[in-house]
Amino acid sequence: MASYNSEAWIAESIESVLAQTYPSVELVIADDASSDSTREIVRSYGAERVRLLEFDERAGPTRRRNDALAAAEGPLLGWLDHDDLWLPEKLDKQVAVLEERPEVGLVYSGYEAFDSATGEVVPWRDASLESEGDVLADLFVKGCFIASLTAVFRREGLERRGIAFHETDFSFGDDYYLWLALSLDWQVARVDEVLARYRRHESNESSRLAGTNYHLTRIRLLREFLRDFPEARGRLGDDVGAGLAAHYLDAAAFEFDRGKGLRGRRLVLRALAASPRRTLAAIRQG
Repeated sequence: MASYNSEAWIAESIESVLAQTYPSVELVIADDASSDSTREIVRSYGAERVRLLEFDERAGPTRRRNDALAAAEGPLLGWLDHDDLWLPEKLDKQVAVLEERPEVGLVYSGYEAFDSATGEVVPWRDASLESEGDVLADLFVKGCFIASLTAVFRREGLERRGIAFHETDFSFGDDYYLWLALSLDWQVARVDEVLARYRRHESNESSRLAGTNYHLTRIRLLREFLRDFPEARGRLGDDVGAGLAAHYLDAAAFEFDRGKGLRGRRLVLRALAASPRRTLAAIRQG
């Protein structure tokens, strides 16, 4: 867990980890120079239950996730943001899958979003996008359908490729890049149950990014993934162009919705260059 000025939520997040029915859980929290009472709250649980890494210089959540990862000792890893929650049987059910299926390197689950102020469940998850097995092509074309707060994965998967959480963008795409890289070597499984809760509030990263065309950030990340792992092109084949075209069309729609027609048309042309067939089919479908 990475924390920063999370005094309003972090105790509930910690409690959700400590309440897991799975018996062997190590919680490492890397605090990113909080100026509120976050560290005092974490310390109150005692070092035997929660290990706190204190940093006095702000580096962002992706760097702190990597710091926590380096300090963790277990062969299975997962992360939870400082404001989200795990349900009690989450780890039990996911670890059981990993123990039974050695070909699986990552298990994710369903989740629900809730309004932090009212506690009411709000629409967020699109389960129709989710898949399992060999998910490389689906991840590339559809986007990141594996919610980070639900994932449990093998440390061996990181060590095999020498990878960690992606730090290019501030808390955007670090999980997506990691899932793509893991899917080069491992099968992915899904527990189709709600096992985690995503807290919605004004300080969410998704709220901060709402006014930016994050589809373009996704495209840059995908191109970086292809550069870093050249064998992915062979595995993906025509899905490289199909995926880039799909994301360029999403980026174009973002610009059209904001009245920026020229930018939108330029992005449609990029989609056509990536995959004329996929782009024309999408345009015909409306």
